[in-house]
Amino acid sequence: MTRNKKLNVIFVLLVLVAIVMIAIGLVMKIPAPALTGIGFLLIVWAIRELR
Repeated sequence: MTRNKKLNVIFVLLVLVAIVMIAIGLVMKIPAPALTGIGFLLIVWAIRELR
């Protein structure tokens, strides 16, 4: 597996975790998981921009 494919898999997993965390945060009305999910999305965006 090439480096780019590994990074893409990691990005997809981070985005999936972020979506689940945001959903849990919104459903349970807890801001911490939702903020962490948003943080994961920002990390994915930043890494893809720097690449």
